[in-house]
Amino acid sequence: MAGAGQLLKRVRRHKDAMPPKEIPMRSYRRPALTSALLVAALPAALLPVAAQAASPPTRPAADQPQSAALNFDELDCEGPEEDRLPSTDSGQGAVHEPGTAAFVPAPLPAGLPPAAVKWPKNIPDLDDAKRMLSELEVGTFDSKGFKRTDFGGKSCWVLHGVDKCSTRELALKALSDIPATLKDGCKVVGGRWRSAYDDLTVTNPLRVDIDHVVPLRAAWGSGARDWPEYKRRAFANDLSGSPQLIAVSTWSNRDKGDKGPDKWLPKGYECTYSRAWIGVKDYYGLRVTTGERAKLAEVLGDCRG
Repeated sequence: MAGAGQLLKRVRRHKDAMPPKEIPMRSYRRPALTSALLVAALPAALLPVAAQAASPPTRPAADQPQSAALNFDELDCEGPEEDRLPSTDSGQGAVHEPGTAAFVPAPLPAGLPPAAVKWPKNIPDLDDAKRMLSELEVGTFDSKGFKRTDFGGKSCWVLHGVDKCSTRELALKALSDIPATLKDGCKVVGGRWRSAYDDLTVTNPLRVDIDHVVPLRAAWGSGARDWPEYKRRAFANDLSGSPQLIAVSTWSNRDKGDKGPDKWLPKGYECTYSRAWIGVKDYYGLRVTTGERAKLAEVLGDCRG
């Protein structure tokens, strides 16, 4: 018996010396996929959803206020400033080559159906969303101390596979509703994206943002400040575990900024967006505020199965 006791003590000391395991994330009460950091094949990880409006709106006016007027930390995830376009750009065209002034329109195949919004996978259905919302912890929101670099360093996007493609490039490819055009195996230089945030169809990938449905600041203020860095990095790059990343126009993403659903919702897509927001918060066990919960419950109450 004494020998068994000594063995047990050695086992306990061994366990105490082992590095801590990853903090488990909540998952849907149905099959869920692994973290984006473990996923290499993207196209099968996201599913299209039919567009909810027939006619695309006009491009925002050139003099419309841009991101300088917004507290918008997400922009740093979108790449270097030299890859941004002037506010006068229509979003229709292709990526320019260095040394050229014009953006050559990217020809699209003839006979294409209207562009459709592609939402991320794992958006809960209405009944699941209502249940998840009722189970989320309600608490205060405090984003004090937030730094975008806490979610992955200088750029929140990580590199994947032997080709070192960034999360942004993989998401652009997967979320284009036509086969994306690639340069050097990774860089997306053509495609077509229907933005659920403003119903605008964009063909220039430089006018497409890969948005975090639950912004990084919103996550920090509702629980992510207590996570280890690797979990925050996984959250910022989640391509398949939760419905976190979506392709939208740069204009609409600047309009959303870091706002929660009690302050901003995409017109015409309130139900799907709210279900996605709830799905992300449930998956990661993030809190909601009283106002946030009330607004989400109001939206779900008006949704049709």
